[in-house]
Amino acid sequence: MTTLIELHDHNIRISSPQGLLGESPGFANTFETPPVFGADALGLTRLHPQQSFNQFWFQLGLDPLVSKNKLFRHQADLAFSHLESITKQFALDGDTVFAVPSHYSANQLATLLGLVKHCSINAAGLVDLALLALANLHEHQQALFMDVQLHQTVLTLVTKEQGELIRQKVLPIPSTGLLSLHDAWANTITDAFIKQSRFDPLHNADTEQYIYSELGGWLKTIAASKEILLEINNKGSIHQASLTLNNFEQRAQNIFNKVSQEIDSISSSITPIFALERISSLPGLPQAIPNIIPVSNNAITQNGYQHLTLIKGSGESLKLVSRLPIDEKNIALSKTSSASSASRPSHFVFEHKAYALSDMKSGINLPELKLSAPIKISLQDQDYCLLANSEIDLEFNGSTLTETALLKIGDCITVNKHFTIEFIQVR
Repeated sequence: MTTLIELHDHNIRISSPQGLLGESPGFANTFETPPVFGADALGLTRLHPQQSFNQFWFQLGLDPLVSKNKLFRHQADLAFSHLESITKQFALDGDTVFAVPSHYSANQLATLLGLVKHCSINAAGLVDLALLALANLHEHQQALFMDVQLHQTVLTLVTKEQGELIRQKVLPIPSTGLLSLHDAWANTITDAFIKQSRFDPLHNADTEQYIYSELGGWLKTIAASKEILLEINNKGSIHQASLTLNNFEQRAQNIFNKVSQEIDSISSSITPIFALERISSLPGLPQAIPNIIPVSNNAITQNGYQHLTLIKGSGESLKLVSRLPIDEKNIALSKTSSASSASRPSHFVFEHKAYALSDMKSGINLPELKLSAPIKISLQDQDYCLLANSEIDLEFNGSTLTETALLKIGDCITVNKHFTIEFIQVR
């Protein structure tokens, strides 16, 4: 059996051909003996910040650690220990393929292979993570993948040339990662508690850690309900604060706007932008970068095993795979399932008035609809597709919209169980 490891520094994913085995956040903490890694270390980051490390996958290399440590000399030592803990936790051995972030240099890839030689697993392949995420998106001549890491966002431009998908350009954007976003949202929560309860949770390590530990769950709740009432128990005293989704969206705008500006420098205005589902739903991202297209969180694993024979190598011949062949059968299937020109809509009707879909590049967001975010429409291979959006209650032809749907003449969507939009063709 060949294992596939996705090196997301915020949460490494380990998979087998049968599916996801587990995840392990890219954190280490040396407060305890022996040191802990993954979720255990993540839960200690605010309690013991001086003993917390989270840059070892991002800055994988042999440069000495700035913070002196008796156990670890450099980032590679930390990465090795984390990888070793993963192999033991999931009982890994045998061949392992690594999906690596696009920004990794040749030296970092060599360091990774050096670590693996001392583990129970065998490095059997290296492949660009962004390329795998986009491997089945054949309808675009080029596409941009947005990878939000812990410390930065990485933009990867992939193009289709002569029957292959090729990684063309890579652009890291510093200080736009999840750590910056989480700090911004923790400050949003703190401001609300100070204003509403006269309580500052960041003044206490336990309550500060509680905020960061619960933040992921709170973000999911507020995305669905648009508002949330938070409670923090501090030494028996209960403090409450109410926040809205808009509070989180506004706090993230500066970070996402910086990413948006860099997108213009690496791609054209018509280049579709993709991100994994867990990233595309972050508060504030749809407002700063409209029409971002979600990719299944499992796409990297699925595409990795689909191209496993090509990716796998051996010994000194192991090289990074940065181009993949396009599956002609999948293209034919995609074209067969596409709407013909006779059934492709050109407009939609709302309250007896027609609007051209070509004018909706930022999505459908008519004032009368009173939407918190635009209804996302994407042009893919000359067809219009309706994108699912957790921020809006959308029904497509009477059923809840949970995934991208190809639009045809006569299709209807119901918005927030009240407004109806019908798609038509105007000749």
